[in-house]
Amino acid sequence: MTSDEAKPAAAAPVVSKPKPYKPPPPPPTTNFPDSAPLEGEEMILSISCGNSHLHWATHFGEAEDYNPQIFWRTPHLKQEEIDNEDHLAILSRNLPDDPHDFIFGATEATPQNAAEKSATRAQPKISVYVVATNMKQAQKLQAVWKTVPSRFFVMRGDDFFSKDEGRYDTMGTDRLATLTGAVHLHGHPALVFDGGTATTYSATDGEGCILGGGIGPGIQSKFRSLSKDTAALPEISTKEVLARVQEAQEEGKPLPTFAKNTQEAMMGDAFQEFALKGRNVIEQWVQKAYRKESRLAKYNEDRRVICTGGDGDLLMQLLQPHYGGVIETSPKKGAAPPGYTVEASKHLIHYGVASALVAAVAERKNREQFGSSARAHVGKRVAKHFDVEAEDGDNIFRGKVAKIVARNGGKEEFFIQYDDGDSEDVSESELLDMFKLYAKHGEKQPMQPPKKKAKKENGNKAPAAVEKKKAEVPSFPMKSDVPAAKKRAAPSEAKKPVVKKAKTAAPDVAAMVDSANPKDLVRKRVSKNFDGDVYYGTIMEYDDSETPPFWHVEYDDGDEEDMDKKDLIKALKHYEKHRKDDPNMAN
Repeated sequence: MTSDEAKPAAAAPVVSKPKPYKPPPPPPTTNFPDSAPLEGEEMILSISCGNSHLHWATHFGEAEDYNPQIFWRTPHLKQEEIDNEDHLAILSRNLPDDPHDFIFGATEATPQNAAEKSATRAQPKISVYVVATNMKQAQKLQAVWKTVPSRFFVMRGDDFFSKDEGRYDTMGTDRLATLTGAVHLHGHPALVFDGGTATTYSATDGEGCILGGGIGPGIQSKFRSLSKDTAALPEISTKEVLARVQEAQEEGKPLPTFAKNTQEAMMGDAFQEFALKGRNVIEQWVQKAYRKESRLAKYNEDRRVICTGGDGDLLMQLLQPHYGGVIETSPKKGAAPPGYTVEASKHLIHYGVASALVAAVAERKNREQFGSSARAHVGKRVAKHFDVEAEDGDNIFRGKVAKIVARNGGKEEFFIQYDDGDSEDVSESELLDMFKLYAKHGEKQPMQPPKKKAKKENGNKAPAAVEKKKAEVPSFPMKSDVPAAKKRAAPSEAKKPVVKKAKTAAPDVAAMVDSANPKDLVRKRVSKNFDGDVYYGTIMEYDDSETPPFWHVEYDDGDEEDMDKKDLIKALKHYEKHRKDDPNMAN
């Protein structure tokens, strides 16, 4: 080949195109009651996928209300493990002896042993419920649980609280589960501080609805952020924090407010921030959640606040009198405000799962009974949410299934007679929801008639007349002065949703309050019924420094009371009715 001849073109290298990445399908989510534990299951597992660890628990069966039994914690599953190791071996080494023997028997972990052991159980498959803020971990867990006979579910927010109960779409399932766990243990209202990578607080009110909460960096997250974002500050390990807290409590050496070394300055500031914020949150919760007397069957009368999560014990100590001896305080300033107690419960989320499973099994049984006889439900108790509140402040109305109503085409509906005299017809699906709500909230507690706040002057006791009135409070429910509004739907195939009518003050009074300058109501006369007697008073001031604002009323006998807008409308309406008997009526 001469230099002038063209060289043959080199063959183009063969490049194999990488296969497009297909993310694994999302794990199946619960669809209660179909996803509820099966009858006869002896052991159930729940797993919380946190930001730093996996938290596991075994649960008893139905006879023990699915309460958690054994708890343990493991590191996150790594992608290298999932890609390169036997999935059954991964599951085996993450299980303690009891659940390991339940799944594989007292032998090695093999697919054959798992199959043979499952054949000896009343329910061959074991149910696994996952609460996940880390969905990648949930997918890895699903992969390892596929190696044994199991039913695997990721729980949804609606398993714990409905939107009618205040759940919003972006509220983490872990927060909802821990809040449900607190209610399961102590009832409503509930307040939970969860200390982990993030520190959160979540609360419910006395009617079982979510008040809301807050989210901030966890204690260790604060220390890591300071070390990462500054050149001179050290990183403080969990071990160092625990050692210093132990020294503070055991040797009486709390972290000083004015520290003289960098580590103590960082720890002292972080601890003070939570201690002060936490007390403010508790005080706001007590003020808002206990504003009205709860009518729920399970009531957190002791005002128990629960701290959970990895830092739960430390958070609990910081909320104790004198901050648990962890940080410096003066004797007068350190005592916790009276009226509530704080406790730690590291496994709260698993109690929340237990509560959800109990409700799901009850719902399934109710549905199964429909298949046998609809008439079996006559006489059963039900509950339903309405958009308005009754006079006692409760928007959950109880009643019973009074009879079966036949519709055109042979369709059956259920006639509900409410305790306040109202009634309506509901469908089968509506009735199931009402059974579920009743199972969760139960009966109302007997309502005590309202009590005025006794006036305190120079530490003296309240007037004798006030003490006498309190001693005569009856223990039976008060009846409304306003006739019940009928809400039974007309017998038609195209029913409109029934709306409960509010039993409120006359529209002219409400309109007057709505349109008036709140301060213009000062000096107006009001009246209210206490223990069957009418007491008159005067609106003395309007205070909008709190939310909601209130009007301060002083009664003619020296008692006093703060009224929100709803209470004020009732008092003004009551006065219109009894104005002629006012001994101090202005001419």
